[in-house]
Parts: sequence; C-alpha cells; structure tokens
Amino acid sequence: MKIRRVTTPTTDVLAARHESSGSWIDLDAAAAAFDPDVRGRLTTDLLVFLASRERGRDTADRLMEAAIAEGVGVVDHPAGSLPYQPISLRCFLGWEQHWSQAAHQLVKRNLPAAMPAIRAYEALTRRDFPALRPGSSFNRHPLYYTGNHLSIVADGAYLPWPFYTEALDFELEFAMIVDRPVRDATEALGADAIGGFVVFNDVSARDVQWDEQRNGSFGPVVKTKTFASSMGSVVVTADEVLPRIDALTASVVVDDETWSTTSTAGLRYSPGDAVAYASRGENIRPGELLASGTLPSGCGLELDRWIRPGNVVTLEIEGIGSVTNTVGGPEGQ
Repeated sequence: MKIRRVTTPTTDVLAARHESSGSWIDLDAAAAAFDPDVRGRLTTDLLVFLASRERGRDTADRLMEAAIAEGVGVVDHPAGSLPYQPISLRCFLGWEQHWSQAAHQLVKRNLPAAMPAIRAYEALTRRDFPALRPGSSFNRHPLYYTGNHLSIVADGAYLPWPFYTEALDFELEFAMIVDRPVRDATEALGADAIGGFVVFNDVSARDVQWDEQRNGSFGPVVKTKTFASSMGSVVVTADEVLPRIDALTASVVVDDETWSTTSTAGLRYSPGDAVAYASRGENIRPGELLASGTLPSGCGLELDRWIRPGNVVTLEIEGIGSVTNTVGGPEGQ
C-alpha cells in the first residue's frame, strides 16, 4: 500500500492511494465520515500505521472504498512533503559495483596520472585495483555510516548547494523505515522490523569527499554528506517491496533527460541483514531510517555527468516511487 502525509487546514493526516482509481484518500476524513472509532493516530501517524501492518491496511482499504463511493476525502494533487521525521539515519553500502565505479571516477577526476598504472594492473589481473574496492569487511558484514537525519529535505524542495563545494552530486537509493524495536536481531527479525520503503537521495560533495578520504581522520562522510539529503513523499508498505527488493528497475532523469537506467539487482546484503547488523549491541527504535547505498550507475560521479543550479533531478525506483528536487544555487553567491 502507498501512504503519504498531507496537510489539511487544521493538521497533518495520512492519505492512502486507492489503486484502482489512482486517487489519494484522506484517511482521517474518511474515518470521520464512516468509522470514527478508528480515527486518531492510525489515520495521522505514519509509524503507527506501518506498525499496524495488515490490520491497518485492511482498515485503510475499507475506508477508501467507502470514500470513493461517496466522494469523501479525495485529495487532488497532494503537495510534496516529508512523510515523517526520522529519528536517525544510517547509510549503507549496498552494491560493490557502485563503489568500484565511483572510486575509479574519483581517481580519474583527481589523480589522472595514476590511471594508466591502474588500467594495466586490471588488464593483467582481471580484477579491480585493490585500493578501489571496498574494504575486506564488506564481505563479512554490512557497512554503514551515520548520517544527518535533521538535514533531509522534502520531495519537491530545493536541494541546498553548500558554499564549500563545486561538485554537488545526487545518489539514487531506497531507504527502509523501522517501525518496531529490535536489538541483536536475526535477519528474519530485522526484516520484520521494516514497515515501509521510500526513495532516497543521498546528496554528496565530491570534491570534499576526495579531500576527506585522503586527508581526514574519519573517512569521506563528514562534510561530504551531512548538509543535505532528500526522500520521496510516498512510502510503500514492506509487504509490497521485500519479496522483490533485488529485482526493481530504477532511473535517473535530469531536466526530462534520462541519465541512467539501472536496477536493485546485485544487492550484497538483504534489508533484514542491514537491520540485524545495525542492531548488534544496540537498540534500533521505531522511526530510524536505513538507506540502501547507491544503486550501480546511480550517481553523477559514476556517469561523469554533473548537475548544475536549476536542474530538476528525479530519482525513481519501480514499485517504491520517486523523489524530485530542483538544485539550488551555491550558498553565499
């Protein structure tokens, strides 16, 4: 089921998509009209709705059918918004292909003199140059860094361009919304803690990344990543996504031109594995957001194509949705 937050004249409520008609239905208004007893957090709080699982979806289906029949609660052209405010953000490395392609392009862009030796080594060994592969831990367990959950901007909002970068980039990802607490979870329990999926854009400053990776003490994810990211307005419940998470097509479109077509195939660790690893020795709570890492060929660095102020960037994943943002101008200019 597809669910989103919409703003009414008095409050924020949840709207669900009626699949056969394509209409968005204000669940709170439908509940007020047809079943006041279910009105409340189930119709206004995304995490409560996701955690209700089949019961909540059945209730929403019943309310939508009544609303469509009576013309109640139909929301025309809902505006983009954050579906909820995450309480944390963990960003994983999902695809080795992305890492390899991005690493090669970083070296080509910043240290081109090294490329002939790298190409010769790879031609001889038929393997990626060791320094351009993920660390050995990637083959033992999921890898992630902790991002800034307070700098996520909404679908439709401007992407800020920090004054300190000249190489702003997008990253096509999906993110998982945790809706129940877990600790030291198995893969199965980790998967069971995921309530929904949303498209995510992990925005990056690539020139800063090169400097932080080579000269910093904490890796390439400090000022490279924390200034902004964005996520779609629409959340899809986990029952529709988990069974086919590694078989979804995806695309990057900039100013109506398709820059990349890719897919989720080749995901190294399952969503359940990601949650399970994050829960090792610590509590994972409802409201935490776990991003997948960039899909192969899902960022401008890999493509060697670069966004500019005013570009409209749309990232889309089949079965989950999309996020669209206009690139803002450099701050302070």
